[in-house]
Amino acid sequence: MKQKSQRNTNLEILRIISMFLIISHHFAVHGMKGLEFIASNPNTYVVYFFGILVKIGVVVFILISAYFMINSTFTFRKLLVLGGEVYFYSLLFLGLVVQLTYLSDPLTIADWGVHLLPISHSAYWFVTGYIVLMVLSPFLNKFLKSLSKETYIKLIVVVMVMWSIFPTFTPIFMIGPIANNFIGSSFQYVPLIWFVVIYIIGSFIRLHVDLDKISYKTLIATFSVGMIITYAISCIVGYLDIVHTQSSSLHMIFGLPLEAVYYDTLYLWPALENKLFLFVASVALFLIFLKREEFSNKYLNYIAGSALGVYLIHDNLLIRAYIWQNILGPISYYNSPYLFFIAIAMLIVVYVVCTGLDIIRRETIEKVWIWIVDNKLIGVSNWFERKYKSFENYLGNYLK
Repeated sequence: MKQKSQRNTNLEILRIISMFLIISHHFAVHGMKGLEFIASNPNTYVVYFFGILVKIGVVVFILISAYFMINSTFTFRKLLVLGGEVYFYSLLFLGLVVQLTYLSDPLTIADWGVHLLPISHSAYWFVTGYIVLMVLSPFLNKFLKSLSKETYIKLIVVVMVMWSIFPTFTPIFMIGPIANNFIGSSFQYVPLIWFVVIYIIGSFIRLHVDLDKISYKTLIATFSVGMIITYAISCIVGYLDIVHTQSSSLHMIFGLPLEAVYYDTLYLWPALENKLFLFVASVALFLIFLKREEFSNKYLNYIAGSALGVYLIHDNLLIRAYIWQNILGPISYYNSPYLFFIAIAMLIVVYVVCTGLDIIRRETIEKVWIWIVDNKLIGVSNWFERKYKSFENYLGNYLK
Protein backbone atom coordinates (compact mmCIF):
# COMPACT_ATOMS: atom_id res chain seq x y z
CA MET A 1 0.00 0.00 0.00
CA LYS A 2 1.27 3.45 -0.87
CA GLN A 3 2.09 5.42 2.25
CA LYS A 4 0.16 8.66 2.59
CA SER A 5 2.48 11.66 2.52
CA GLN A 6 2.51 13.79 5.66
CA ARG A 7 1.16 17.31 5.47
CA ASN A 8 3.52 20.15 6.30
CA THR A 9 2.07 21.52 9.52
CA ASN A 10 3.73 24.89 8.92
CA LEU A 11 1.32 25.46 6.06
CA GLU A 12 -1.61 24.05 8.02
CA ILE A 13 -0.91 26.56 10.79
CA LEU A 14 -0.85 29.22 8.10
CA ARG A 15 -4.30 28.06 6.94
CA ILE A 16 -5.60 28.53 10.47
CA ILE A 17 -4.04 31.98 10.71
CA SER A 18 -5.44 32.93 7.31
CA MET A 19 -8.97 31.98 8.32
CA PHE A 20 -8.55 33.90 11.56
CA LEU A 21 -7.61 36.97 9.49
CA ILE A 22 -10.67 36.46 7.28
CA ILE A 23 -12.91 36.37 10.36
CA SER A 24 -11.28 39.58 11.61
CA HIS A 25 -12.35 41.33 8.42
CA HIS A 26 -15.91 40.12 8.86
CA PHE A 27 -15.82 41.48 12.41
CA ALA A 28 -15.11 44.90 10.91
CA VAL A 29 -17.41 44.94 7.88
CA HIS A 30 -20.36 42.92 9.20
CA GLY A 31 -20.05 43.57 12.91
CA MET A 32 -19.62 47.32 12.44
CA LYS A 33 -21.97 47.67 9.50
CA GLY A 34 -23.97 50.91 9.63
CA LEU A 35 -21.66 52.51 12.20
CA GLU A 36 -20.81 56.17 11.63
CA PHE A 37 -17.09 56.32 12.34
CA ILE A 38 -15.67 59.26 14.26
CA ALA A 39 -12.24 60.43 13.13
CA SER A 40 -11.13 61.36 16.64
CA ASN A 41 -12.08 57.99 18.14
CA PRO A 42 -9.00 55.69 18.35
CA ASN A 43 -11.26 52.66 17.93
CA THR A 44 -11.98 53.75 14.38
CA TYR A 45 -8.42 52.81 13.52
CA VAL A 46 -8.70 49.58 15.53
CA VAL A 47 -11.60 48.62 13.25
CA TYR A 48 -9.51 49.62 10.22
CA PHE A 49 -6.74 47.30 11.43
CA PHE A 50 -9.05 44.29 11.63
CA GLY A 51 -10.77 45.25 8.39
CA ILE A 52 -7.69 45.13 6.17
CA LEU A 53 -6.47 41.69 7.27
CA VAL A 54 -8.87 39.55 5.22
CA LYS A 55 -7.13 39.76 1.89
CA ILE A 56 -3.90 38.37 3.33
CA GLY A 57 -5.90 35.26 4.18
CA VAL A 58 -7.39 35.04 0.70
CA VAL A 59 -4.02 35.41 -1.03
CA VAL A 60 -2.31 32.90 1.28
CA PHE A 61 -5.07 30.31 0.76
CA ILE A 62 -4.61 30.45 -3.01
CA LEU A 63 -0.80 30.46 -2.73
CA ILE A 64 -0.91 27.29 -0.63
CA SER A 65 -3.30 25.67 -3.10
CA ALA A 66 -1.18 26.64 -6.09
CA TYR A 67 1.98 25.38 -4.40
CA PHE A 68 0.46 21.89 -4.21
CA MET A 69 -1.80 21.85 -7.27
CA ILE A 70 1.00 22.60 -9.74
CA ASN A 71 2.33 19.06 -9.11
CA SER A 72 -0.96 17.31 -8.45
CA THR A 73 -3.66 15.76 -10.62
CA PHE A 74 -7.16 17.18 -10.83
CA THR A 75 -9.79 14.59 -9.94
CA PHE A 76 -13.56 14.80 -10.10
CA ARG A 77 -13.62 13.15 -6.66
CA LYS A 78 -12.01 16.23 -5.08
CA LEU A 79 -14.66 18.37 -6.74
CA LEU A 80 -17.47 16.16 -5.44
CA VAL A 81 -16.13 16.17 -1.87
CA LEU A 82 -15.70 19.96 -1.85
CA GLY A 83 -19.04 20.51 -3.53
CA GLY A 84 -20.71 18.26 -0.95
CA GLU A 85 -19.37 20.43 1.87
CA VAL A 86 -20.58 23.63 0.21
CA TYR A 87 -24.04 22.25 -0.52
CA PHE A 88 -24.39 20.83 2.99
CA TYR A 89 -23.92 24.18 4.68
CA SER A 90 -25.87 26.12 2.07
CA LEU A 91 -28.90 23.83 2.34
CA LEU A 92 -28.56 23.48 6.12
CA PHE A 93 -28.79 27.20 6.75
CA LEU A 94 -31.48 27.63 4.12
CA GLY A 95 -33.57 25.06 5.95
CA LEU A 96 -32.91 26.66 9.34
CA VAL A 97 -33.87 30.11 8.10
CA VAL A 98 -37.09 28.78 6.60
CA GLN A 99 -37.99 27.25 9.97
CA LEU A 100 -36.92 30.16 12.17
CA THR A 101 -38.42 33.63 12.28
CA TYR A 102 -35.50 35.92 13.08
CA LEU A 103 -35.31 37.27 9.52
CA SER A 104 -37.36 40.43 9.18
CA ASP A 105 -37.90 39.90 5.45
CA PRO A 106 -39.12 36.70 3.79
CA LEU A 107 -36.78 34.90 1.42
CA THR A 108 -36.96 36.07 -2.17
CA ILE A 109 -36.73 33.92 -5.28
CA ALA A 110 -33.17 35.17 -5.65
CA ASP A 111 -32.36 33.99 -2.10
CA TRP A 112 -33.70 30.54 -2.89
CA GLY A 113 -31.78 30.43 -6.17
CA VAL A 114 -28.46 31.45 -4.62
CA HIS A 115 -28.64 28.86 -1.83
CA LEU A 116 -30.00 26.03 -3.96
CA LEU A 117 -27.20 26.69 -6.47
CA PRO A 118 -24.46 28.03 -4.17
CA ILE A 119 -21.48 27.31 -6.41
CA SER A 120 -22.74 28.65 -9.73
CA HIS A 121 -24.44 31.63 -8.06
CA SER A 122 -21.56 32.58 -5.75
CA ALA A 123 -23.23 32.11 -2.39
CA TYR A 124 -19.61 31.90 -1.29
CA TRP A 125 -17.62 34.00 -3.77
CA PHE A 126 -14.26 32.57 -2.69
CA VAL A 127 -15.35 28.95 -3.12
CA THR A 128 -16.83 29.64 -6.56
CA GLY A 129 -13.55 31.17 -7.73
CA TYR A 130 -11.53 28.38 -6.11
CA ILE A 131 -13.54 25.64 -7.83
CA VAL A 132 -13.15 27.33 -11.21
CA LEU A 133 -9.41 27.51 -10.51
CA MET A 134 -9.39 23.77 -9.68
CA VAL A 135 -11.05 22.97 -13.01
CA LEU A 136 -8.60 25.17 -14.90
CA SER A 137 -5.54 23.86 -13.03
CA PRO A 138 -4.62 21.02 -15.47
CA PHE A 139 -4.42 23.50 -18.35
CA LEU A 140 -2.60 26.10 -16.28
CA ASN A 141 -0.14 23.44 -15.09
CA LYS A 142 0.70 22.30 -18.61
CA PHE A 143 1.19 25.86 -19.76
CA LEU A 144 3.27 26.99 -16.77
CA LYS A 145 5.51 23.91 -16.79
CA SER A 146 6.24 24.47 -20.48
CA LEU A 147 7.78 27.87 -19.76
CA SER A 148 11.44 28.43 -19.14
CA LYS A 149 12.28 30.24 -15.91
CA GLU A 150 13.15 33.39 -17.85
CA THR A 151 9.86 33.38 -19.76
CA TYR A 152 7.96 32.58 -16.57
CA ILE A 153 9.45 35.65 -14.87
CA LYS A 154 8.43 37.82 -17.83
CA LEU A 155 4.88 36.47 -17.53
CA ILE A 156 4.79 37.37 -13.82
CA VAL A 157 6.02 40.89 -14.58
CA VAL A 158 3.32 41.39 -17.21
CA VAL A 159 0.41 40.15 -15.09
CA MET A 160 1.63 42.02 -12.01
CA VAL A 161 1.89 45.29 -13.93
CA MET A 162 -1.60 44.88 -15.40
CA TRP A 163 -3.50 43.54 -12.39
CA SER A 164 -1.54 44.80 -9.38
CA ILE A 165 0.77 47.73 -10.04
CA PHE A 166 -1.58 49.52 -12.45
CA PRO A 167 -4.70 49.34 -10.23
CA THR A 168 -2.64 50.21 -7.13
CA PHE A 169 -1.33 53.50 -8.49
CA THR A 170 -4.04 54.55 -10.95
CA PRO A 171 -7.57 55.31 -9.72
CA ILE A 172 -10.68 54.77 -11.79
CA PHE A 173 -13.28 57.43 -12.46
CA MET A 174 -17.04 57.34 -12.83
CA ILE A 175 -18.14 58.72 -16.22
CA GLY A 176 -21.88 58.41 -15.86
CA PRO A 177 -24.74 58.09 -13.40
CA ILE A 178 -24.42 54.28 -13.27
CA ALA A 179 -22.07 53.20 -10.48
CA ASN A 180 -20.28 50.59 -12.60
CA ASN A 181 -19.63 52.88 -15.57
CA PHE A 182 -15.92 53.52 -15.13
CA ILE A 183 -12.87 54.59 -17.09
CA GLY A 184 -9.84 52.46 -16.32
CA SER A 185 -11.70 49.57 -14.72
CA SER A 186 -10.46 46.93 -17.18
CA PHE A 187 -7.45 46.16 -14.96
CA GLN A 188 -9.14 46.56 -11.60
CA TYR A 189 -9.84 43.71 -9.24
CA VAL A 190 -11.68 40.73 -10.77
CA PRO A 191 -11.62 37.72 -8.41
CA LEU A 192 -11.10 34.93 -10.96
CA ILE A 193 -8.42 36.78 -12.91
CA TRP A 194 -6.59 37.62 -9.70
CA PHE A 195 -6.87 34.01 -8.50
CA VAL A 196 -5.12 32.95 -11.71
CA VAL A 197 -2.40 35.55 -11.11
CA ILE A 198 -1.87 34.23 -7.57
CA TYR A 199 -1.81 30.68 -8.97
CA ILE A 200 0.90 31.68 -11.44
CA ILE A 201 3.05 33.09 -8.65
CA GLY A 202 2.41 30.26 -6.19
CA SER A 203 3.35 27.73 -8.86
CA PHE A 204 6.52 29.68 -9.67
CA ILE A 205 7.55 29.47 -6.01
CA ARG A 206 7.17 25.67 -6.12
CA LEU A 207 8.95 25.23 -9.45
CA HIS A 208 11.74 27.81 -9.39
CA VAL A 209 12.33 29.52 -6.04
CA ASP A 210 15.29 28.44 -3.90
CA LEU A 211 14.23 29.32 -0.36
CA ASP A 212 17.79 28.93 0.92
CA LYS A 213 18.70 32.09 -0.99
CA ILE A 214 16.11 34.18 0.87
CA SER A 215 16.74 35.13 4.50
CA TYR A 216 14.14 35.25 7.24
CA LYS A 217 15.23 38.81 7.96
CA THR A 218 14.39 39.87 4.42
CA LEU A 219 11.01 38.15 4.46
CA ILE A 220 10.03 39.53 7.87
CA ALA A 221 11.10 43.04 6.82
CA THR A 222 9.14 42.75 3.56
CA PHE A 223 6.02 41.57 5.37
CA SER A 224 6.30 44.30 8.01
CA VAL A 225 6.89 47.14 5.54
CA GLY A 226 4.07 45.96 3.28
CA MET A 227 1.60 45.82 6.17
CA ILE A 228 2.70 49.15 7.65
CA ILE A 229 2.26 50.90 4.31
CA THR A 230 -1.13 49.23 3.75
CA TYR A 231 -2.38 50.17 7.21
CA ALA A 232 -1.06 53.72 6.98
CA ILE A 233 -2.78 54.31 3.63
CA SER A 234 -5.94 52.71 4.99
CA CYS A 235 -5.98 55.09 7.97
CA ILE A 236 -5.31 58.14 5.79
CA VAL A 237 -7.95 57.23 3.23
CA GLY A 238 -10.44 56.32 5.95
CA TYR A 239 -9.82 59.61 7.72
CA LEU A 240 -10.40 61.54 4.49
CA ASP A 241 -13.57 59.54 3.95
CA ILE A 242 -14.92 60.66 7.33
CA VAL A 243 -13.77 64.27 7.02
CA HIS A 244 -15.26 64.61 3.55
CA THR A 245 -18.59 63.24 4.83
CA GLN A 246 -18.53 60.10 2.72
CA SER A 247 -18.15 61.88 -0.60
CA SER A 248 -19.50 59.72 -3.43
CA SER A 249 -16.95 61.19 -5.83
CA LEU A 250 -14.15 60.17 -3.46
CA HIS A 251 -15.48 56.60 -3.48
CA MET A 252 -15.71 56.55 -7.24
CA ILE A 253 -12.13 57.74 -7.67
CA PHE A 254 -10.85 54.94 -5.45
CA GLY A 255 -12.94 52.33 -7.21
CA LEU A 256 -15.47 51.37 -4.57
CA PRO A 257 -19.15 50.92 -5.41
CA LEU A 258 -21.58 53.72 -4.70
CA GLU A 259 -23.43 51.74 -2.02
CA ALA A 260 -20.19 51.67 -0.01
CA VAL A 261 -20.69 55.39 0.61
CA TYR A 262 -23.14 54.58 3.36
CA TYR A 263 -20.83 52.38 5.40
CA ASP A 264 -17.51 54.24 5.62
CA THR A 265 -15.71 51.47 3.70
CA LEU A 266 -13.24 53.53 1.72
CA TYR A 267 -10.53 52.44 4.17
CA LEU A 268 -10.72 48.97 2.59
CA TRP A 269 -9.44 50.24 -0.78
CA PRO A 270 -5.70 49.77 0.01
CA ALA A 271 -6.42 46.25 1.27
CA LEU A 272 -7.94 44.66 -1.81
CA GLU A 273 -5.93 41.52 -2.48
CA ASN A 274 -4.46 42.84 -5.73
CA LYS A 275 -3.04 46.01 -4.17
CA LEU A 276 0.72 45.79 -4.46
CA PHE A 277 1.85 46.39 -0.86
CA LEU A 278 -0.65 43.98 0.68
CA PHE A 279 0.04 41.34 -1.94
CA VAL A 280 3.81 41.52 -1.44
CA ALA A 281 3.27 41.24 2.33
CA SER A 282 1.06 38.18 1.78
CA VAL A 283 3.67 36.43 -0.39
CA ALA A 284 6.34 37.21 2.22
CA LEU A 285 4.19 35.69 4.96
CA PHE A 286 3.67 32.56 2.88
CA LEU A 287 7.43 32.23 2.30
CA ILE A 288 8.17 32.70 6.01
CA PHE A 289 6.09 29.64 6.86
CA LEU A 290 7.26 27.71 3.82
CA LYS A 291 10.90 28.28 4.72
CA ARG A 292 10.52 26.89 8.24
CA GLU A 293 11.74 23.36 8.82
CA GLU A 294 8.94 20.95 7.98
CA PHE A 295 7.18 18.98 10.67
CA SER A 296 3.88 17.19 10.98
CA ASN A 297 1.43 17.37 13.88
CA LYS A 298 -1.73 15.34 13.39
CA TYR A 299 -3.77 17.45 15.79
CA LEU A 300 -2.96 20.79 14.18
CA ASN A 301 -3.42 19.25 10.73
CA TYR A 302 -6.83 17.95 11.77
CA ILE A 303 -7.93 21.35 13.11
CA ALA A 304 -6.72 23.05 9.93
CA GLY A 305 -8.90 20.66 7.93
CA SER A 306 -11.92 22.62 9.17
CA ALA A 307 -10.64 26.02 8.00
CA LEU A 308 -12.92 26.08 4.98
CA GLY A 309 -15.82 24.89 7.12
CA VAL A 310 -15.26 27.86 9.44
CA TYR A 311 -15.69 30.15 6.43
CA LEU A 312 -18.77 28.34 5.13
CA ILE A 313 -20.48 28.54 8.52
CA HIS A 314 -19.78 32.04 9.75
CA ASP A 315 -20.00 33.81 6.38
CA ASN A 316 -23.20 32.23 5.12
CA LEU A 317 -25.28 35.00 3.54
CA LEU A 318 -28.39 34.07 5.51
CA ILE A 319 -26.91 34.01 9.00
CA ARG A 320 -23.80 36.19 9.07
CA ALA A 321 -25.74 39.38 9.91
CA TYR A 322 -27.47 37.53 12.76
CA ILE A 323 -24.13 36.25 14.11
CA TRP A 324 -22.39 39.60 14.08
CA GLN A 325 -25.24 41.97 14.86
CA ASN A 326 -27.57 39.94 17.09
CA ILE A 327 -25.35 37.41 18.87
CA LEU A 328 -21.95 39.13 19.14
CA GLY A 329 -22.89 42.78 18.62
CA PRO A 330 -19.39 44.31 18.44
CA ILE A 331 -20.83 47.66 17.36
CA SER A 332 -21.96 48.23 20.95
CA TYR A 333 -18.30 48.22 22.04
CA TYR A 334 -17.19 50.92 19.61
CA ASN A 335 -16.49 53.38 22.44
CA SER A 336 -14.94 50.82 24.78
CA PRO A 337 -11.23 51.21 25.62
CA TYR A 338 -11.01 47.42 25.41
CA LEU A 339 -12.35 47.05 21.86
CA PHE A 340 -9.13 45.46 20.55
CA PHE A 341 -9.22 42.70 23.20
CA ILE A 342 -12.97 42.24 22.86
CA ALA A 343 -12.48 41.78 19.12
CA ILE A 344 -9.77 39.15 19.64
CA ALA A 345 -12.04 37.28 22.06
CA MET A 346 -14.92 37.34 19.55
CA LEU A 347 -12.68 36.07 16.75
CA ILE A 348 -11.47 33.17 18.90
CA VAL A 349 -15.04 32.28 19.88
CA VAL A 350 -16.19 32.29 16.25
CA TYR A 351 -13.25 30.16 15.14
CA VAL A 352 -13.57 27.63 17.97
CA VAL A 353 -17.35 27.24 17.70
CA CYS A 354 -17.31 26.94 13.89
CA THR A 355 -14.42 24.46 14.03
CA GLY A 356 -16.33 22.34 16.54
CA LEU A 357 -19.44 22.34 14.35
CA ASP A 358 -17.42 21.42 11.27
CA ILE A 359 -15.65 18.58 13.07
CA ILE A 360 -19.08 17.11 13.86
CA ARG A 361 -19.91 17.31 10.13
CA ARG A 362 -16.60 15.73 9.14
CA GLU A 363 -17.05 12.82 11.55
CA THR A 364 -20.64 12.16 10.47
CA ILE A 365 -22.08 13.62 7.26
CA GLU A 366 -18.79 13.87 5.39
CA LYS A 367 -17.84 10.24 6.04
CA VAL A 368 -21.19 9.16 4.63
CA TRP A 369 -20.77 11.46 1.63
CA ILE A 370 -17.25 10.22 0.90
CA TRP A 371 -18.51 6.61 1.07
CA ILE A 372 -21.22 7.51 -1.48
CA VAL A 373 -18.66 9.23 -3.72
CA ASP A 374 -16.21 6.30 -3.55
CA ASN A 375 -18.80 3.51 -3.87
CA LYS A 376 -21.87 4.82 -5.64
CA LEU A 377 -20.58 7.71 -7.74
CA ILE A 378 -17.26 6.17 -8.74
CA GLY A 379 -18.53 5.38 -12.23
CA VAL A 380 -19.67 8.95 -12.81
CA SER A 381 -16.39 10.26 -11.42
CA ASN A 382 -14.26 7.99 -13.64
CA TRP A 383 -16.35 8.83 -16.73
CA PHE A 384 -15.97 12.54 -16.12
CA GLU A 385 -12.23 12.23 -15.58
CA ARG A 386 -11.78 10.25 -18.80
CA LYS A 387 -13.71 12.85 -20.79
CA TYR A 388 -11.86 15.68 -19.10
CA LYS A 389 -8.49 14.06 -19.75
CA SER A 390 -9.46 13.46 -23.38
CA PHE A 391 -10.41 17.11 -23.78
CA GLU A 392 -7.21 18.18 -22.04
CA ASN A 393 -5.09 16.07 -24.42
CA TYR A 394 -7.04 17.28 -27.46
CA LEU A 395 -6.53 20.89 -26.46
CA GLY A 396 -2.85 20.26 -25.76
CA ASN A 397 -2.33 18.68 -29.20
CA TYR A 398 -4.30 21.47 -30.89
CA LEU A 399 -2.13 24.14 -29.30
CA LYS A 400 1.15 22.49 -30.32
